Amino acid sequence: MQYRNFLGFLLYFFMFFAAVCSYADEEVEDLVHIDESNGKILAVVKGRKSISFDLQPREQVLWSKARGDLGAVLTTRHFLVISTSSRAWQALPLRTSAADKRVPVLSPYIALLVTPGDRALGFDARSSRIIETRLPLNDELVAAKAEKHVAVVVTSSRAFGLAAGASHFSEFRLRVREKVEAINFTANKATIRTSHRLLAFSAEGARWSESRL
Repeated sequence: MQYRNFLGFLLYFFMFFAAVCSYADEEVEDLVHIDESNGKILAVVKGRKSISFDLQPREQVLWSKARGDLGAVLTTRHFLVISTSSRAWQALPLRTSAADKRVPVLSPYIALLVTPGDRALGFDARSSRIIETRLPLNDELVAAKAEKHVAVVVTSSRAFGLAAGASHFSEFRLRVREKVEAINFTANKATIRTSHRLLAFSAEGARWSESRL
């Protein structure tokens, strides 16, 4: 059993190390800047184009961030996203009852908003569209992370992957009592080590693969 676990660890290490070396030199310039002033959210894109969004009365900003080609803002009433190719903010209305549970995540090319037990929303800079998937109702949120071209949402029974340019989340079912032990990213791949196996989600093909430990 110890030998088997050691081989699994070596396989995981070499997969992660090779992927890191492949993408270590990729750098991303921040092309979107966000500011809030006088009841407006202002995005300055590529240092030239200014795009504003008017907040509603008593609407409050809870979180905002800009990285690479994307900017995102979470308010008490909206999830706002914008990319370098957008002509206007995309504003998704939200229910105020779940405001304190939402988890926003941003990479240079993908924005996520996760509401545990409800849904995950993804915005892709390449297509400038919002993608949605439903989450298991009674599941606990284990992780929501993104890095450049891939993002993952992991619950107690599922793993969902989203790749830049994809039209939907890719779902992978976890086994009963399977525990997530570690999640690592490179620019184009997310690797999840569980108590049973290694799961990998790649931007190329936007699909999951597995290797047994």
